[in-house]
Amino acid sequence: MLSILKIDWHGTISKAAVMVLVFFLATAAQGEWLLVMVYLGKDYICNWLHTTDSSLNGTLPTVKTVPISSVAALLEYYRLQNLHMYLAFAITTSFLMFYGMAGGFQWYFYIKRRHKAKEWKCQPDRWLTLDNERHEIMLGSFNMLLGSIGSGFVSCYIMNGGKCSLYSSVSEVGWTYLIFSVFALYMYNEAVSYYLHRLFHHPYLYRKIHKVHHRYGSPTAFSTVAMHPFEFTTYQVVLALPAFIVPLHAGVFVSLLLYGYYYGMIDHSGVKKDALWPWQPSSMFHDDHHRYFHCNFGFNSLFFDKLHGTLRRKDRVYGEDVFGGKGKQVDFTDAESE
Repeated sequence: MLSILKIDWHGTISKAAVMVLVFFLATAAQGEWLLVMVYLGKDYICNWLHTTDSSLNGTLPTVKTVPISSVAALLEYYRLQNLHMYLAFAITTSFLMFYGMAGGFQWYFYIKRRHKAKEWKCQPDRWLTLDNERHEIMLGSFNMLLGSIGSGFVSCYIMNGGKCSLYSSVSEVGWTYLIFSVFALYMYNEAVSYYLHRLFHHPYLYRKIHKVHHRYGSPTAFSTVAMHPFEFTTYQVVLALPAFIVPLHAGVFVSLLLYGYYYGMIDHSGVKKDALWPWQPSSMFHDDHHRYFHCNFGFNSLFFDKLHGTLRRKDRVYGEDVFGGKGKQVDFTDAESE
């Protein structure tokens, strides 16, 4: 009982509040708030609206083929009825949440506690220029708009009876498959994150596409989605594919998706945060990636970096022109001869 009383409840509640804030902010930054709601609640929403038929296994009635003679008929043919409503909701909520929460996050750390940077900042002596701050907000906003539009289209398609492989009842496939799917999907997400990220560090792709994201050497929360639109769209599409290909519990798919978004925001925040799980790196891991460029390609685990030897090493030299992920050996002989 005494140990409970000794807990720093103020600090614990503050940390919990920050975690919740970053969670919402990360989802809003991807423009996928509406899509997350649809993934989780499609069956329940359909039942509530009394638009399902038991013979259709929880899907909306099949849209009949009709002559495409108008915009309305075209939308119905592609299962996109009321698309404008889905787009408006997805875009509006994402922007309001992102700017509201990111603004609060930025104010709390980068303005209110700027003078205490050594206590919380990964790179306390390095800050983005005003020009780069504006750039990351503008580019991030554009990508958020892209994500919101994509979310609106996919949500509308699913809610109008479009095919989706997510299920809501564990009894449909059993607990063994569900438990296996958690591990399999986690590894898929990690593999996609690592290998796509490393691919974008190929000299040609880096200079043409990924270098845009590395403009922010000391990243902030706004840097999370501030990248080339092609790169942003590639990640969004590849990470969403399992929901339309493999039977997955909606809760599992959404939880792991949001887990990745949440720690993506933490990793780019520039705020020092220790790892919560044994397999997970601290926020310094990805911050070092922005600082040293071609190393530490993973996000939520060290597995693939350890497997391929791309963890940053202190006995190696790294730089924007040192590609390959393993740095450059320090030549002490040359240094002494000079």
